[in-house]
Amino acid sequence: MNYLKLRQNENTSVRKQRPVPVAKSRTINPEAKRKKILRTAHKLFVSRGYYRVTIPMIVAASGVSTGAIYNQFGSKENIARTLYEELSIRFMVSFQKRLAQHTTTYGKLRAFTELVFDLTESDPAMIEYLMFMRHSEFVDDMSPLLSEPFEIVRNIVKEGIAANDIKSGDYFACSVTYTGAILRPVMLHLESVLPKPLKEYTEEFINNAWDAIKA
Repeated sequence: MNYLKLRQNENTSVRKQRPVPVAKSRTINPEAKRKKILRTAHKLFVSRGYYRVTIPMIVAASGVSTGAIYNQFGSKENIARTLYEELSIRFMVSFQKRLAQHTTTYGKLRAFTELVFDLTESDPAMIEYLMFMRHSEFVDDMSPLLSEPFEIVRNIVKEGIAANDIKSGDYFACSVTYTGAILRPVMLHLESVLPKPLKEYTEEFINNAWDAIKA
């Protein structure tokens, strides 16, 4: 009798137990995490320099775990390369759209200059990363003057020399003369040296750069 009672009590106890709720796993969008890592690294690379930034710094600033960062990119170098590639694509898409609106040498070079000036004011970190970072630190044999936008500028200058729009001479030297006259004020703007907004100097800087190379 006591044995039967004990079994009944055990069965009743089992019936009264409530099911343990299963914790829902939190799903994080991998693409959102990837963009967050790139945004954070972008700010750190520009403000501190590539070599001074470490993965733990990116972890602390982004809130993304070390494992997730290595899973996404594998290394700091790959983060920097990916960032450079994606920013370059964004720049080139805008550049090509503006180029399509012009047929003259002057118009094409002006399109490049206006885009650089516009982005310098609207997205200074992008311009600083593309134009002034030491890309050779994370991309072998790469420097800003060898990147695709500057290659297009060199081709525009080369065609301009052939069309007698630009004075005869070495097309590489002429393109450096033009881009140098454009990038110097950009750097001064980024350093907060210009007394007025960059756009207020657009016409003057473009004319000065063009006068230095025109035929």
